[in-house]
Amino acid sequence: MTQRGDAPRAQIGDVHDDTAAGSGVDDSGIDPAGPIGSLRPGRTLTALTSSALALPGIAGSARADAPIEQATGSAAFSYYKEDNLSPGKFLDDGSGSRERYEVFTGQMRFDIPTSERTDIGIDLLYEEMSGASPWFVQSGPSGEALQVMSGATIEDRRFDLQADIDFYLEDGKDSFRSGFSLEQDYASFNFGLGTERSFADKNTTLSFSGGFSYDWIEPTDADLFPTIRPEEEEKWSVDLFAGLSQVLTRASTAQITLNYKHSDGYLSDPYKAIQEVNGGSGLLSDERPDTKDQVSILLRYRHHIEPITASIHADYRFYTDSWSSTSHTFELAWYQSLMNWLTITPSLRYYSQSKTDFYTPLLADGVIPDERSSDFRLSPYGAVSWRIKAEAEVEDLPIWGGLDLIAALSWERYLSDGDLAFIDVKEAEEAPGLVGFNIFAVSLTGRF
Repeated sequence: MTQRGDAPRAQIGDVHDDTAAGSGVDDSGIDPAGPIGSLRPGRTLTALTSSALALPGIAGSARADAPIEQATGSAAFSYYKEDNLSPGKFLDDGSGSRERYEVFTGQMRFDIPTSERTDIGIDLLYEEMSGASPWFVQSGPSGEALQVMSGATIEDRRFDLQADIDFYLEDGKDSFRSGFSLEQDYASFNFGLGTERSFADKNTTLSFSGGFSYDWIEPTDADLFPTIRPEEEEKWSVDLFAGLSQVLTRASTAQITLNYKHSDGYLSDPYKAIQEVNGGSGLLSDERPDTKDQVSILLRYRHHIEPITASIHADYRFYTDSWSSTSHTFELAWYQSLMNWLTITPSLRYYSQSKTDFYTPLLADGVIPDERSSDFRLSPYGAVSWRIKAEAEVEDLPIWGGLDLIAALSWERYLSDGDLAFIDVKEAEEAPGLVGFNIFAVSLTGRF
C-alpha cells in the first residue's frame, strides 16, 4: 500500500498550535499559516518542521524596524523522528507498520537590502518524509480501540518558495509576501499584505495583516479507495491578524495579538477513515464541515535581567473554532547569555485541547453521521515538550570584508497523552494514535 498520510501541526502534534505572532491556526494539517502579513502554505511537511526551523535568520517573519544594511544568508537543517506506535495500541494485522514519520528538512533564506527604504527576503525549502501514518481505528479482541496504520511506504517531497518585500517609513513599515508550495499530491499559492506603525517614541507598535491562500489536492491511490478518497479537491482560506506591542519598562515588553481565519472548501483528510465498532459498513470516509472559523489570542511577556545578562519569555495562547474545539498553550523560556558570544535557551511548553464535536474513534453500529472523523489530531489530549538550544555568534571574521556568523543547535522532545489534558478525557474518546517525537536542528547564518 502506498497510502500517504497526514501529520499533526507544529508544534508538531498540537493541532491548534501557533509558534509565531501573527501566524494562523489550523487543525486539519492542511495549511499552517505563516508570519505577519502572510499565509504560508503547506500540509504535512510544513506542519512537521516549522518549529524546528524557527532558528536565527530562518523564520523570516517580523524583522527590524529599519532596512537591513548587510546582506544575510541563512541555512538550516533538521531531523524529525516520531516514536514508533506502542504495541498495545497497534492493530498488528500484517499490513501496517508501527514505524511512524521521519522528516529531513533543509531551508535557506536570503535578506538583501535594495534601497534606503526597502529590502527583500527569499525563503527556499526542501523536505523529504517517509514512514507510516495512522489510518483508522478498529475495535480489538477485548473491545479496546486499536490504531490501524498504513504501511511504512509513505514517501513525499515538498518544495516551497516564498518572497517578501518590506517598505520602511519613518514610523513603521509595509510588507508584501507571496509564494507557492508543491508536493506529490498537493499545491498551494498564497499572498499577504501587512503594515506596522509605531507611536510614543516607538514604545507602542500596532500591526495589521491579511493573507489569502488557495490549495489543490489530488490524493494518491484514489482509484484503490474510490469510496473514501476523492480524485481531487480545492479549498481557500483568509487570515486576518492584529497585534499590539508595548514597551513597559527599560527591561520589559508585552504583546497581545488576535488572529482570525476563515476556511472554505474541502477540509476533510482524504488519508483518514473511520469504522463502526464491529466494522459493519466497512471503511467510511473522513467527513468534516466544508467551512471553518478560527480565533486565537496570544499574550507574550519579555523581561531582561541585566545583572546576569538573561531574559525570560512567557507566552499564553487561547484558541477556539466553529468545530467546538478549544485549546490552551503555555510556554516559558530562559535565554542565558554567556561570554558575550554564546546563548543557552531551555524552554518548557504545555498544551491542552478539547475534541471537535464530530470526533469519535469508532462509530456506533448502524449510526453513520454526515460529519465524522477518527483523526487523533481532533481528539481531546494534552502535551508537554521541552527544548534546549545553543546559539553562538562570532563577529568580524576576516572574510569578505568582515563576516558575522551565527550558529545554532537545538533538540526538542514532545509527548502527548489524554491524561495530560486539562479536561477529563474518557477512555472511549482517547485516540490510540497520539504522537511523541524528537527534533534535532542546526542552522548557520552569515551577515556579509
